[in-house]
Parts: sequence; C-alpha cells; structure tokens
Amino acid sequence: MRDLCSALALTLAAAVCATPLTTQANAQATDPAKLAEYLKSMPNVAPPAYDEVERLALAANPLGCEDHPHAAGGGGYGGGRGAYLWQRDGRPQILEDYDKKRAFYGCLDWHSGVNSTWMMVSLIKQDPTIEVAPAIRLEFDNHLEKSNIDGEIEYFKNLAGPMADFEKPYGYAWLLKLYGEAKSWDDPEGKRIATVLEPFAKWIDDGYIAYLKSLNYPIRVGLHPNTALDMIFTLDYTNQTKDVATEKVIHDTAIRLFGNDKHCATAAEPVFGDFASPCLVEAALMGRILAPDAYAKWLDTFLPPAYSEDFQLYAKDIDAVHGNNRDTTGTDEEGLPNAHLVGLNYQRAADFVMIANGLPKNDPRVPVYRRMASICAKQGFDKIGTAGYLGTHWIATYALMYENLVNVSPATPPGKIHAAAGAK
Repeated sequence: MRDLCSALALTLAAAVCATPLTTQANAQATDPAKLAEYLKSMPNVAPPAYDEVERLALAANPLGCEDHPHAAGGGGYGGGRGAYLWQRDGRPQILEDYDKKRAFYGCLDWHSGVNSTWMMVSLIKQDPTIEVAPAIRLEFDNHLEKSNIDGEIEYFKNLAGPMADFEKPYGYAWLLKLYGEAKSWDDPEGKRIATVLEPFAKWIDDGYIAYLKSLNYPIRVGLHPNTALDMIFTLDYTNQTKDVATEKVIHDTAIRLFGNDKHCATAAEPVFGDFASPCLVEAALMGRILAPDAYAKWLDTFLPPAYSEDFQLYAKDIDAVHGNNRDTTGTDEEGLPNAHLVGLNYQRAADFVMIANGLPKNDPRVPVYRRMASICAKQGFDKIGTAGYLGTHWIATYALMYENLVNVSPATPPGKIHAAAGAK
C-alpha cells in the first residue's frame, strides 16, 4: 500500500474535489416503493463461502510478506524515511539486528506490517486449529518479543522534524486496532502479545487523541489520512478494550467534524488510486456513533436514495486496469490492475455492512445496503490477487475485515456509550 507521505499532494488536491455537492437526488426523501423495486432489480450474488479454505488463502498473504523486509528506497523507509530499517552511509545498509529491534519491517511498508499482523491475530482467534496456526505463532514469536517493541517505541519517540508525524494517523489507528485484537484474544499468546504491545499502544493512543483534538477540518480523501476511516479502526480498539475515554474523544470529534454534513458528492467518486470511498466511510463511521433513529435522519440528507443515478456508481464494477500500478519505491508493474482500486471493493462492502448495521432494523434501506455489500465483495474476490505484490501485501486484510463483519460479528459492534440523541 502506498506510503502516507506520498499521498500528501493528492490530499490537498482531493480535499477541494471532495467538497459536498447538493444534487436533486440528494435532496429527495427515499421512496420505500421505489426502494423495493430497486432491490428486486439488484443481482443476488454471494462472495465465496467463508470456510477454512478461504481463511487459508487469506492467511497466505501476511505469511508471505511479514518476513520480506521493506526495500531500501524512499517508500521502503530507508534513509530518506527516518532510517526505520535502512541506514545511509554511502550506500544503503540494513539496520543491524533489525529482526530484534523492529517488529513491522515486512509487507512493503510499516502500516501494512501492522495490519498484516492484525490479520494473523484475527484469523487464529477465529480458527485456533487452522492448518497454518504453527506458522502464525512463529511469526508472533519472531516479531512481537519485548525487544522488537522496545525498538519500535525508541524509534517513534526519537522522531523529529518532518518525520515527527511518521505513520500518523493511519498507522496509529492500525496499531491500536492490532492491540485491541490481541487484548481481546483469550489465549496465552494473546495475553503475551497484548502485554508486550501495551506501552507502545498507550503512547500511540495519546498521540492519536492529540491529533484528533487538533483537527479543524476532516480529511476526506480516499486514502490513508481519511479521518473517518482511521476513526473506524480506532473504534474497533475502544470496543475491544473498553477504552471509554478514547471512545468519547472519537464520538465528540465525529459529531464536531461530520454531524452537520449533507449531500455528499458521490458523483466525484472514485478518484484514481482510491482504496476508500469518502462518502461511504463517513456514513459508516456515523452509523457507529449515532443512535439508530438519529442516524437514519442524518443519512436521509447525506447519501442519495439507492435507486437514484447519483448512487449507481457503487453498483458498477470498478475499472482498476487503466493506469500503471506504481508504488512509491518506483516499482512499475504496468498492465496489472491498480491495487488500491481492487481493494476499494472490500472497503465499500464493509462500509455498506456498517451502514446497514447502524440503521433501525425495519429501515427499508437495510436489505438494499446488505445486497450492495455482497455485490462489492464479489467484485473484490473476483480480482483478489490480480494486482501483484502491490496488492497481495494488504488487500487480503481488507477482505478479512469484510468477512469479520458479516461472519464473525454481524451485529452492530458494542459500544455507542456516548451516542447522542442526534447530530448537533
């Protein structure tokens, strides 16, 4: 997945393009009769069965990249990226004993190393006897010892200047999500990992809270810095650890930044290289913040009716082929689908599930959104693995997040402790 810093220029440009637009479709109230007719017209598809074969296929991705060190180029966090793994002395030299001083040195970039580790924890929690369980546990032993995490803490605490915000906010959110997954794993290895990660997670949590409080405006791009996307990951952490203080900050920030949003510019999506939908991910976040009735009213004026023209882009297959699949390291896998656009299918699918979960159960939009989630997921599974290493090092993680929502914890996640009666 692309480096956070490589997205800064895109962030500035896309922030202008992402300004909400008012359209006739947005302004209409949803017609239940039209919604029912639209549901009948939707294809009734299903992604592959989520069984052990599928879990093994997904597990192959993190197992194949966790021990694959970042490249020495800028996107691989070499000397130009704060010497996380590579030192510069005439020519790049890898950090001595990096496998004992760093934990997340695999899978192309730091945040992908973290989310791949989360994926392995999540998989073995679901299926402790999965065939690759010994290999997964060996990865934990190799990457998540105290010396590895002590090295991570030392590295982050010593960052300064342009590097001070390294991996903030996306990587921070993923580290917290990983810690929450380990903390809620009822297994001796889970307890060990959580204990080792705890001081790092506490430091990251403090930094993330300060970051949220500093935001005057949200970041709405379809890339790593997206404020709503990162808040969703952090809500997973607060739900699993019962961190009420951080949950309240997320709730208050969501209301402050998104509570009055209307008429999202769905027609502006997707932008080339997106792996998240700015409109859907914001709607998914607010579905986890607001009480169901209040959320239904907020959604009325935020997303257009599902049968409207402005909504149909979500039902269409994403064209991920045009353009080169280029990574910030300079790797050019021309002719392969753009990895981010392939992964966008799974992010859309997960968003639709969360939107449906946030609404009252009898809301007529619920079955439409659930069907849309299945359509998007099917499109993703049809293309998974087609984007080369630039896709396999992270796309399976997003596939698993979708699977977890529909197969492991299909109900609305617990929490909403601070859900307001309505958006202020």
